[in-house]
Amino acid sequence: MSTTRTKLFKPEREFVRRRHTLLFQLRQHLARYKYGEALPVTVSLAKALDLDAKEVAAALADLDTRGELVYRGSQRRGPSYRLRPGEQHPDDVAFDREIRQKIASKDYQQGNPLPTQILADRHGLVPSLIPRACRRLIKDGVIAYREGSLGPGLYVLKKARSAEVVRAP
Repeated sequence: MSTTRTKLFKPEREFVRRRHTLLFQLRQHLARYKYGEALPVTVSLAKALDLDAKEVAAALADLDTRGELVYRGSQRRGPSYRLRPGEQHPDDVAFDREIRQKIASKDYQQGNPLPTQILADRHGLVPSLIPRACRRLIKDGVIAYREGSLGPGLYVLKKARSAEVVRAP
């Protein structure tokens, strides 16, 4: 029985191993480019790495979700480029600004959960991008992921804490 079970999960393990390898190769290759410098288009990157363009596009999108680079894909909204460590993704700036303003104006009370999905919808962010969009707020001690009165989620902190104490989820 355990033999059958192992065979069922082997393709998944192979996929994860291949994905990690691809991300490693891509990060190594992209390290050649300066922060903010325009990156080659996906097809050129795929050719340089001798990989499938669809796999490279998916990996670039993953790095965008992780906040390591800005990936524009086929949207033609400008070039893709690497972000500096700690640099905020440009698509998250308005989201971050609105939360800070609403906390400052007491629209979002300390200790209450943030309506992250409503905000994400308003700013055109899919659910997988919410952690990236909240990263700086968490680092700055404005919000924290915790168990609260309405269950687990992102809550406005009662007391602002230093960036060293607050940890991302």
